[in-house]
Amino acid sequence: MAVGSLGDILRKKSVSVSFERTVGLFGATTLGIGALMGAGIYVLIGLAAAQSGPSVWLSYLICGLLALPSLFMFGELCRIMPVAGGGYAYSYRGLGSLGGFLAGWLLAWGSMFACAMYAIGFAYYFGSLLGYEVPQIAIKFIAILMVLSLTSLNCKGTQGGDRFQKLFTWGNLVVLSVLILSAVPESNPEQLKPMYPNGVEGMAAAIAIIYISFFGYQLIANNAEEIVEPRKTVPRAMLLSMLVSLTFYVLIALVSVLVVPWETLSVSQAPLVEVASRSLGSFGWLLVGVGGVLASAAALNSTLLSQGRQVYAMGKHGFLPKLLGSLHETRKTPNAALLAGGIVTAAAIALGELEFIAKSANFCFITSLVAVSLASNRILKRSVEKVTVWKKALPGIALLTNLGLLFTLDWASLFFGVMLLAVGVAFFLLYSRPRESRAKVGMSVILSDQKEPFLRFGSRILVPMANPRTQEALLSISQALLKDKGGEIAVLSVITAPEQVDFYSALGDAEDSVEILEKSAQMERSSGIKLRPLVRVSRSLARGIVDAAEEQGCNLIVMGYEGQETERSSGLVEELLCHSRTDLVLLKVRDGFKPKKIGVSVAGTDNLDLMVQLAGAAASQFAGVITFLNILPKEYTADQKAHTDRVFGEAIRRHTGTALYKTEVLASDDPMGLLVKRSKNLDLLILGSSRVGLFEKIVVGAFAARIVERSRCSVAVVRVIPPSRKTLSRILGS
Repeated sequence: MAVGSLGDILRKKSVSVSFERTVGLFGATTLGIGALMGAGIYVLIGLAAAQSGPSVWLSYLICGLLALPSLFMFGELCRIMPVAGGGYAYSYRGLGSLGGFLAGWLLAWGSMFACAMYAIGFAYYFGSLLGYEVPQIAIKFIAILMVLSLTSLNCKGTQGGDRFQKLFTWGNLVVLSVLILSAVPESNPEQLKPMYPNGVEGMAAAIAIIYISFFGYQLIANNAEEIVEPRKTVPRAMLLSMLVSLTFYVLIALVSVLVVPWETLSVSQAPLVEVASRSLGSFGWLLVGVGGVLASAAALNSTLLSQGRQVYAMGKHGFLPKLLGSLHETRKTPNAALLAGGIVTAAAIALGELEFIAKSANFCFITSLVAVSLASNRILKRSVEKVTVWKKALPGIALLTNLGLLFTLDWASLFFGVMLLAVGVAFFLLYSRPRESRAKVGMSVILSDQKEPFLRFGSRILVPMANPRTQEALLSISQALLKDKGGEIAVLSVITAPEQVDFYSALGDAEDSVEILEKSAQMERSSGIKLRPLVRVSRSLARGIVDAAEEQGCNLIVMGYEGQETERSSGLVEELLCHSRTDLVLLKVRDGFKPKKIGVSVAGTDNLDLMVQLAGAAASQFAGVITFLNILPKEYTADQKAHTDRVFGEAIRRHTGTALYKTEVLASDDPMGLLVKRSKNLDLLILGSSRVGLFEKIVVGAFAARIVERSRCSVAVVRVIPPSRKTLSRILGS
């Protein structure tokens, strides 16, 4: 059967948007060198020299050697898993949800701190080109402006950013080469004495500051899905970028302390300008100023680019908002992730100081490497490919190395890092865990070209659609519930897909399921009902409904109910009642659904709010009258009568609509039979669900189920979740 405009939207959105592989070995190496050769030498060498003195060049050498086990480990992981996300993706595969999230959380924050550091370095060296000392507030303004400019450039596609990246990176290496060659004649070996003015501890403290300088090679792995032949290209690009960068780091650090006393370097905002001025005279400050600008811009651009890919991977898995896991359809760039990273980086620049930012980045990166080391050990053990003894030893070596580096940080950095981890755990439990769980077992597609508003007002009711016979009744009762408070109805079609079928393939074969949504859209046009049509692919029907309600932020599910007549219907409803964290109305519809005589069985207060609200809405929509019913045993007690009076009072108090109502108390030792008999004179009977078992599991219950089957009118079974139980179940993920 032909499908209308909703089918066209479904076909359009059934095609997965993916990155394009356009980056070769030269481009990937350029990306790595750009990230490695940034503020690590132009800015941090002064801070490092303050700790280690003339041995600062040894700090760089040792730091680079310590980074090699992690580099080789990343290369092996990328050979096995050439996917976007780098260390986060590996941790997610090897450690599961919590371990993967925390690794990604730290990497994301570490990348943003690193970007802030590179941007500040850019601003310092840009200021040095102006020939006078730039105020601190102007430094921050320039840094923020650079971050936002490069973020905007990268959002327009990889080609524009790639051209700038090559210019920044290789231009910087030319500048550093000139500086090294010009500094050699001015070198004074006497300035290396004493080599360790602050002891070996000072050299170790310098390593804690500059380790961030050797993290850039990992950013290549973040972009694996855009690199040609990533299994070969990524490991080679990592090694090449590290060798080139380490050589330049050691040579620059060595000539710096040979030309300029380490005490002078330690207090300079632009330390290499001091070196260049003594080596090249008045031309030196210009040369190094240009080099510092190029290097910081290259590192900033590389890290912004890769940071966006990692945040994108976390959004795609559901750990972060869905918008962050989307690609621009034509540019194939993660614009939302790039913009989010740029904004947070700008905030870090505005609020933080350079040394604190550098140490915070180091904590995040080193701790994430601990997670990647643990994940790598598991991944290599599970790998079906033959793994050499050396490769099997890499995770252990990297783990010990990074644990040692972690304890070179000062207590303030460690305390801040632990607090950041604690916030991450809380964020995971309260936000990420349920969303990631939903992303694993299903995928939703909104059949509308209109974007979700940033702020949504009013309620949203989910109406799963499968039976055309109940379609009009479900929509009309949902519309009645929304009439006074506004909002919209999310009309859902669930497509079940077996484990071996991916979600996009299942969507491609699902046009027939859109037919009922198309009919709903026709009702919207004729009646003014505001609808939001969506399709969800899921491994199970019940889970698809539950996940769609939570994902769309629905306050209520309204769905058809066949009673216990079929095993499929019974199993579906019981599973929904067990797992859903959204209030629920199950509606068994008799022919000619126009409820004017509405009965509400008010035996207790558990579901009373929603029962009264439903009755009032239906009565207002169809000009009906409400009867609040209660059945007492023939030999009822005074307490039972008092309880009935209290429940009636509560029902009347909660009925805020304009519909007329009355109360009715009946006496019988067969309440089920009496309600079924009473249903002959009703158009709609509203019942509450039951609670059974040790943990008060909510079920339809035999009483309500039998009434649904035997009733002569339409029946609605209502289930309300207490707010405290909703919160607890979200945290526990159940």
